[in-house]
Amino acid sequence: MSAQEAIYRCGQEYTNVPSDPSHCERLPEQSVTVILGVRLQPVVPKLAPQAVTPPQALTAVSPRTLLAQDLARLEKQHQAWAQEVVMLLSQTGTAEYGAAPKNQDRVAALQVAMERAEREIEALQRQRDHGPKPATPLATPMATTVAKP
Repeated sequence: MSAQEAIYRCGQEYTNVPSDPSHCERLPEQSVTVILGVRLQPVVPKLAPQAVTPPQALTAVSPRTLLAQDLARLEKQHQAWAQEVVMLLSQTGTAEYGAAPKNQDRVAALQVAMERAEREIEALQRQRDHGPKPATPLATPMATTVAKP
């Protein structure tokens, strides 16, 4: 173990070489733990290529189209859950093998998910039906000419 230099506390500052040792307190020697820091890498901004443009499909998507896509996705998921519930309820099993309680738990979970999906579908349908209408051109006022005498 190598010898350490004395460490002084001068107010809020810690130093090995105090400017005025009479105003500083020498700290007792302790084992020093050195924690290596992480070196930050310089950040180089990435420039977007100038010639690359987003696909036309991404730029032309309207909110109405997104709403229709969400509605179709939810309706498809709801239908799949309904089919799974029918399939699970049609299976016969005995309680001693654990099939019936397992199916009942799954059916209950699916019914909760289906109820939530039904509420979301209703909300999306309301939004679709009462959402913003296509813009109509505004009527331009007729210009009147006043003859000066």
